[in-house]
Amino acid sequence: MQGPRGTKREEFEEVLKLVNYVFRESRNEPPNMGKWYPLIFNYDNLENMRIVLEDGKVVSHIGISESKIIVYGCTTKLGSIGSVCTHPEYRGRGLASLLLKDAMEKLDRDGVDIMLVSGGRGLYRRAGCVEAGIIYEFRVPQDKLKCFNFSDVELFPYKEEYLEEIVKLYQEEPVRFHRSLEDFRMILSTGAAMNRKAQTLLIRKDERILGYLVSQLPTQEGERKVSYIAEYSGARGAILDAIGSLFDRYGVQELILSVPFYDEEFVYLCQRMGLDWTTKNIPGHTVKIINLPRLMERFCSYLQERLGKKEADLVKFAQEGDSFIIQLGKEQAVLDQKMFTQIVFGNKEPKVALKVSEKISKILRSIFPLPLVWPGLNYV
Repeated sequence: MQGPRGTKREEFEEVLKLVNYVFRESRNEPPNMGKWYPLIFNYDNLENMRIVLEDGKVVSHIGISESKIIVYGCTTKLGSIGSVCTHPEYRGRGLASLLLKDAMEKLDRDGVDIMLVSGGRGLYRRAGCVEAGIIYEFRVPQDKLKCFNFSDVELFPYKEEYLEEIVKLYQEEPVRFHRSLEDFRMILSTGAAMNRKAQTLLIRKDERILGYLVSQLPTQEGERKVSYIAEYSGARGAILDAIGSLFDRYGVQELILSVPFYDEEFVYLCQRMGLDWTTKNIPGHTVKIINLPRLMERFCSYLQERLGKKEADLVKFAQEGDSFIIQLGKEQAVLDQKMFTQIVFGNKEPKVALKVSEKISKILRSIFPLPLVWPGLNYV
């Protein structure tokens, strides 16, 4: 066995062949993994295409996409994990577990603090990943169409001449991925979002571009034709107005819109319209904190704003094995890593009473949950 290690340039096509076979061809789907997931499958990302070989043949793979994320002005690094697979003839040997361990070690070496996994199977949960990140999933049935003022705005397909407009809109989001102009151009060219075909649409009124949304093309769910909004940005009222026109555009009976808890304005607007919602963790994902002390150091200014500089300077975070530690002066609390991750990023389940002092409990309530960035176009 060779590896785990990064992919060599001459192995790129072989890795892509394995991934396409497992995720596409074995399911009678077109081999489009390279086109749909360029954040992983590109020659500048070879070291993050981690592989294991047997007898010189690539038999297992895990993909990493490392990104900066911005949360209320603080910058940290997040590693997205996807395209995790092993050739059927080599399964049951622990190769995926070996690759995941290697990926987490590499993320830590690269200064990545958060790992966001596209998946929730036992492999990831055994490694300490948990469901987290609170979202409101709004369901918009066709009979709510009368509530929308979609005649006030124009919705039209994205063309590259509008790339800079989209970049500016996304750049104004308080919680977002750092995407270069090249990143945006690359991911918008895929025609996909969050593992489905998708279309990017711009919202215009009086010659002003007010927002955009990325809508997955409709799928049949029972007797209903449904479309999911994979990403949005811009003026929330304009986005909500524009959503109404998707019913005619796609001939759907229902639209599904996921709104993170921290987007309070949009949550309020959707609830005011009388839309039904369900509170969820980020669907189809699990998360793990790779390095808690470094993460909280990068959120130093956020802590100072929430707690005051004096108290923020007294709060210390540490990590020992599967335990996370928060210390305030002489007081400290040692918490299970999985539980603490759900405190940090929020969890839809009822809060569990923590065996910590009132002072530490107050600090936890003051600073958490932190927003967990919505994957959207960065989904891998």
